[in-house]
Amino acid sequence: MDTITIDRIDPAAQRDADRLAAGVAQVINAIVAEGPNMALAGKTTPQQVRERVERLGERGGIFYALERDHVVAFASLVPVEADENTAVLGVWVLPEARRRGLGTELSRAAIEHARDNGFEKVQGTIPSENEGALSFFSAVGPIAAVEGGGMRYELPV
Repeated sequence: MDTITIDRIDPAAQRDADRLAAGVAQVINAIVAEGPNMALAGKTTPQQVRERVERLGERGGIFYALERDHVVAFASLVPVEADENTAVLGVWVLPEARRRGLGTELSRAAIEHARDNGFEKVQGTIPSENEGALSFFSAVGPIAAVEGGGMRYELPV
């Protein structure tokens, strides 16, 4: 069994941050290639991921799952500007790495980080047609309500 590393990209660790940003960009581009994704605007570059890591600062972050030196999944924790107690959590996993608990582990890491940084809740929206994500987030916490063609979740931290 391969070892999986789950961690947060440290913006201060320049070389690692650049390498991991490239891996996250590859995951984003692979998922976008599957079809429309309500939370990913489109293809991206490692530089754009790196800039996002910088913008998220210490309270937010990009978390990654690394297997055999390749990023196979990531989570994003984005502070909500209008509510200092809330962050938006999103999780994306490459098709070949799904159903192995990586999304759950990434969520746990992001939620722990949220708790450690003073957030009271994390939230997000899942497309209603994404059965895998609905199942996954239902296991992580309660799905709150149907909203705009998707399911909204809100989890206390």
